[in-house]
Amino acid sequence: MTKKNRTFQDTVFTDLFGADRDCKENFISLYNAISGSDYKVDETPMERKRIEQSLIKTFDNDVSWKIGDKLIVLVEHQSTINNNMPFRCLEYVTRLYETMVDSNKRYYQKQITLPNPDFYVVYSGKKKTEEKKILKLSDSFYTKDSPKLELAVTVLDCSKSENLPLQKNCDILKQYSRFIEIVNQNYDPENKLESFKTAIRQSISEDNLSEYLQRKSKEVINMLI
Repeated sequence: MTKKNRTFQDTVFTDLFGADRDCKENFISLYNAISGSDYKVDETPMERKRIEQSLIKTFDNDVSWKIGDKLIVLVEHQSTINNNMPFRCLEYVTRLYETMVDSNKRYYQKQITLPNPDFYVVYSGKKKTEEKKILKLSDSFYTKDSPKLELAVTVLDCSKSENLPLQKNCDILKQYSRFIEIVNQNYDPENKLESFKTAIRQSISEDNLSEYLQRKSKEVINMLI
């Protein structure tokens, strides 16, 4: 799969869970399925967190939300599992914290408070992997004895649109995964526009992301292209 073809998956994912009209409901559904939580959209304070991509370009497809006292960083990573994700998340969450804490307060005696971070990667590549895998920053250290700094990223295999426990508990993720399957099945590098239109029509005919695709078909095509 080409670099350009990988990018469309990032964009649709980010829109569904971070920017669309229904993104809060979609994200809460996904995070509850991932974490076993039971957050309710109408009862939970939520705030989307982003940083300027000109400052850090490694997370163009992030979906980061502050939910209560938690900061959830969710990244869709399509074709390969990147073992450097803990380091990339460390870079990213540091920048996020910088935007959340007044620079002067860092030098006060009173301890600042930070939302507890939680890191996830949704993997949808073709290579078979574990359904759930933990990547740790300490695995990158020269020595492994009692690391003083740790960051753990949970990688979830969502490469198929059926028979996965996570997707059974999150219908929007199941529909998204099926849509990506349909796009890949129809993808024609020589005629991308028509192949994307065909994929959208097929997904709608299957009643898969139908409301979203009917409402935002033009925008989705632009994302895909």
